[in-house]
Amino acid sequence: MNLTSLLNKETISPLLKPGQFVRIEPYNQYGYFQLPRNSTPEVLPPVRVNLATPFTTSLSAAIDTGQTSPISTKVTALDMQDLTLAQYKLVALDPGVRFEVYQPNTVARFANRAGPISFDQGSTMYFLENQMFGCLPELFLFADKTPPTIKAYSIDLDVVQFFARFVAFGYKYPLEFKEMPLDKETKQPLEPIALTVKVGERT
Repeated sequence: MNLTSLLNKETISPLLKPGQFVRIEPYNQYGYFQLPRNSTPEVLPPVRVNLATPFTTSLSAAIDTGQTSPISTKVTALDMQDLTLAQYKLVALDPGVRFEVYQPNTVARFANRAGPISFDQGSTMYFLENQMFGCLPELFLFADKTPPTIKAYSIDLDVVQFFARFVAFGYKYPLEFKEMPLDKETKQPLEPIALTVKVGERT
């Protein structure tokens, strides 16, 4: 396979370098921040999350006539310290389960005109094993302001699921708030902005 798309990235690289600025949306709730020149991005080792609980909370087997009820959980295990931006890649671990991400509670993080877009083991493991990291679902969190709500659905017609696990890994960026000077006419920032991310509205 010879792909030249930017999605076919064989490494996961930090999006911010020391001294660069980031705009966090919604702007009226967050604003401009800087990764200080004396700081660096830090690797976030994999965090494994199970939305089910063995023998306590399970996913019923899927039915061929409609969609079963999901397990819906506000996930705080990915929260960061104050003034810290997290960049996560998401990978599903268990076959027979698909996940939907909402940030905040009712706004689908991955969606198109047809509605929420889910991810599962079949797609994300393929991207991981083939080092197509740019195709993995990506989620940004700022401190503990907008923890995502993640829903797990069974796609197995035969088996009750006691595991609905995904893993999240990536980078974190310790930031400082920046009073950004704006152009008087255009209202655009006078400093170059290296990155704009959306973390969802605070609820």
